[in-house]
Amino acid sequence: MEIRAAFLFSIALAVLLPGGVAAQLTELPKNTPLPSMLLPKIDNAPVSLLPANPSPPAFSDFLPLPPAGEAVAVTRSSSTRKSANPDADLTVHLRRWQTVASSAGSQPYTWGVLGDAAAHVALGVQSALFFTDNIYFQTPNRAREETMFEISPVIKLDFGDPQAWLNSMPTKQSEYYASLLYVPTFYYHLGEEVDDYAQHFLGEAGRMNEISRVVLRLEYDERLLISSENTSPEENYTLLDASALVERRFATRFTLRGKFGYKQVEVLPATANRSTLTGEIGAVLEISPKTKAGIGAEIGHVMFEQDALGTQDYQQAFFTIDWRPTPKIGLTTRTGLEWRQFNRLPPRPVKTSIVTQTGFFWQPSDKTRFNLSLRVANQPSVLAQGSLFREIRFGPDFTHDFTPHFYSAGEFLMARRRYDTGRLDWEPMGRLALGWREDPDKAHNRLNVEFFFQWHRRERSDLANADVQRSQVGVQVTKFF
Repeated sequence: MEIRAAFLFSIALAVLLPGGVAAQLTELPKNTPLPSMLLPKIDNAPVSLLPANPSPPAFSDFLPLPPAGEAVAVTRSSSTRKSANPDADLTVHLRRWQTVASSAGSQPYTWGVLGDAAAHVALGVQSALFFTDNIYFQTPNRAREETMFEISPVIKLDFGDPQAWLNSMPTKQSEYYASLLYVPTFYYHLGEEVDDYAQHFLGEAGRMNEISRVVLRLEYDERLLISSENTSPEENYTLLDASALVERRFATRFTLRGKFGYKQVEVLPATANRSTLTGEIGAVLEISPKTKAGIGAEIGHVMFEQDALGTQDYQQAFFTIDWRPTPKIGLTTRTGLEWRQFNRLPPRPVKTSIVTQTGFFWQPSDKTRFNLSLRVANQPSVLAQGSLFREIRFGPDFTHDFTPHFYSAGEFLMARRRYDTGRLDWEPMGRLALGWREDPDKAHNRLNVEFFFQWHRRERSDLANADVQRSQVGVQVTKFF
């Protein structure tokens, strides 16, 4: 087994590090202003962008303009509260690879093909080697240590000029666009003969001009609990997500928006499989260059695969505010009331509650960035057979550049979940990282190495001796060719 582990790690190093086979591929000239890394730069990552915002802003609205050529640098996994995709909503947790979507505003272009046709290809690999003291997140008497190796080839194709949203600055290279992303992930248990496999697919097509935007999107994603992601078991499921989005600007500062979506969640065992239909309409007014405000409404219908769980219907009325008092401070929020009905026996009263997703960004210096986020939402459980839980998630994260090559990153999150069965869970999570980027010019940095330590604990109120805890330590390497 030690030979097998060493063999796998040597393959990864040969592929990822300079001088390997992939490094012999022809690279673009250094003056080509194309970003080259996979995931959004953590220092500029958005903090819980508004779910289904009626007029979602680009997060660059909250940041000072970067120097010429500045682009993506840090490549670690994106947490659930840092998606660059503003079209997400509260019904499903954000996923690991969503931030590579064309509408995410962070493009890992490495090659341009077909000349003026604006077609781009991105090929890369992200891998992680880490040790975990509780691989399946079980109670102490059932905890199992393991050394894991993950490797994820990345294939991305973009045709046309992907546009994010009406409030962004279109490049006008093309009115129509399409994007395909495929990321398979292979998981190897180095201490036993067990291999796992998961995959992510995202495709979207759209049309955007100065007054309207239309987007069709399809996503399929699998998430495994053994992954190096620092996520809760409530966020581990297979997701199929399809949506259609329409935005239209009727005046210089007034925009209307509509969205329809379908989501399917599957878990093992299949006791809480469900499908959700959602619809939304909203409007936003740009009060000033620094302030945008809006109102909207969302409805949803939740259908469980097991007839005994019945169905749920909910309605939300909300307001949104996007505020940037200075180039280094930003606040965005969607807050409102939710009414939820339960169509099952025995009957239950309508649940009325406040829901919000709020993020605050602060950049005290060019080297330090700080985010703070709050999420309050209701969601059916994948662990407790569809039982509804009310979740409050709160926490900060930061990054700091020591030198152009070395940086540090950290985040802490406290999640509180109260289930309608009376169960109460507390889940504190933390992650610290020290990273190195090969090229100080972030637009041409094709190799990133990050050493990380993360800790996760869950405390349950309904079952004695059921608390669990897990620590992971390892290294993550991302290489684009």
